[in-house]
Formats: sequence, C-alpha cells, structure tokens
Amino acid sequence: MFASWDAEEFGLIGSTEFAEQHADELRQAVAYFNMDVAVAGPDFGASSVPSLKQYLREISRSVPSPKGGSVYEQWKVTQEKREKERGHDRASSGAGSREPNAVVRKDVNVGDLGSGSDYTPFLQHLGVPSADIGSSGPYGVYHSVFDNFAWFTKFGDPTFAYEQQMARVYGLDTIRMASEDVLPFNYEDYGKEIGEYVKAADQKSKDAFGAKSPSFADAQKAASRLEKAGAQMLQAQSAMKGNPAKVNQALRDTERAFLIDGLPDRPWFKHSIYAPGKYTGYAAVVIPGVNEAIDANDVALTQEQLKVLTDAINRAAETLEKGM
Repeated sequence: MFASWDAEEFGLIGSTEFAEQHADELRQAVAYFNMDVAVAGPDFGASSVPSLKQYLREISRSVPSPKGGSVYEQWKVTQEKREKERGHDRASSGAGSREPNAVVRKDVNVGDLGSGSDYTPFLQHLGVPSADIGSSGPYGVYHSVFDNFAWFTKFGDPTFAYEQQMARVYGLDTIRMASEDVLPFNYEDYGKEIGEYVKAADQKSKDAFGAKSPSFADAQKAASRLEKAGAQMLQAQSAMKGNPAKVNQALRDTERAFLIDGLPDRPWFKHSIYAPGKYTGYAAVVIPGVNEAIDANDVALTQEQLKVLTDAINRAAETLEKGM
C-alpha cells in the first residue's frame, strides 16, 4: 500500500487517524517505510528500528549516487559532516539528523526514530517495524515563505538527480521487502542495541540514586536473550528450506512484542524501546519508561518500569524462539 498523508504539520493527523482506524488490519503489516522531506539537499540519511538498519545499508549499496559510486559510499563519506550538522532545519528535514543511541556495528550510522513524522503511529502505537529516509543539506528556508519550487530548482536539487535517487532507494525498500521469501530483519543487532541502552540507563540510575538504584540485571539478561535468539534466527533465515511462513510470522510479530499498555502519563505511546521524549521534540528517547522515571527522580517508578521493560524484551525473545 502506498499512502500520502494529510495534516502532518497539525499533529500527524492523517497518518494517526488512518493507523487508529485500521489497527486490526495493520497487525498484518510487515513494515512501514516513511519519506517526509524526500530531498532538501544532496546528503542521504536514514533512521529505523535496529532490525532494519542493516537492510537499509544494503539497499543503499544498490543505488547509484549522482556524486558517483553508490548511495552507500557517499553516505559513508559524508557521515562525519552529517554528525556536525545538527540544527532545527536538519532535524525537521527527516532522517539525516537522527543519531543512534548505541553503535553496535562499525559501519555507517543509521539513526533512531523519535517523532516529527508519520512513522510515529505505526511504530510507537501499533508496533509496525518502521524506517525513515531523506536526502538533506543546508536547508535554511525550512517552514518559511521561501521554501518553494524556485528555491528547490535553484538550490535544493536543480537537475532533479536526487529526486531520482530517492525514488530508487524508496522503490527498492518496498520491492525487496515485498519480494523476499524470508523477511530480512536482524534481531541480533536489536538485542545488542537494547543491551547498550540498558547499560547506559543502569549507570544513569546509579548516578541519580546511588545505593538505592534498582538492579538492572534482569533487563540486561533479557537483552542478551534477545541477542542470542536474534543470532539463531539469522542462521535460520539464511538456511531456510521449505515453507518460511512460521519464521516470517515470528519476524513480523517480534516488534509488536515490545508493545506495553502505555508509557506513564502518555498511554497512547505503547512502544517500550522507542518514544519521542517529553521534552526532546523530534529526538528519540530509548527505553523511555525507565529513562524518564530516572529523570523524574522516582526510584519506585524506575523499578516498576524496569519490570515492564524486562517483560517486553523477554516477550520479543520468546517470539523469535518459538518461530524457529
């Protein structure tokens, strides 16, 4: 299904109303690919859930860049420059600005999903694995009267070469995902990233609460379990013979296993691993229930949210284990 969302600037209304209305059907959805500002400059960027990060890197290797070589090669060359260009205009222009909260591969960084675009209801309310791509750059006219066709044809993409690049990347995203016999998700990397999130939150809790800090051992154990199950699933994916339906079902449902009843004070946000922060705008807060409880200096809530998080990670690991 291809969709173009209305009323994005007014609270993601179009995509949110659609996702809520079609929630039952979307339980069957394999993935959601988002493209907000397709082109605002020549620098490709992407953000996604960890299970899709390697998939996006592989897609980018298959598309030629107007600069020469592949999109992946140019993405890698400009990565360092990207990391220095973190302003409101780049955050608003989509995927290129988002930084990962943990790096588990020595490769081009794929960012984490917070909010500010239409993947929000699909990932953070319904648990559909999601990704966001864009091609950005110095975008000083963002949300101004000068953000128009004249600016675009003079500065943004005068030859429309990057429009073509993004159409190819987006097209391959969808075609390959729809055509693969076995879904190309990587949950080993997901487990590794969550392990890093838990480790960082553990230290943050110790700094905040000292000796009163709750134990993060069960959450870390759950993350290790997910990493192990993800590695075993990758082997099953690569060695698949016969009907892949059971494996695909598990791969599709694992993201949904991270869903909880809702975050404290924000029950609409149901993803236990990713949410926009209460005060961070577009930026992602990882394991938000735990981290925001620490920020609130609430030991009891931190303990409660640790249990919620641990249960969610274990559900995800169990989903993979039962699918093999």
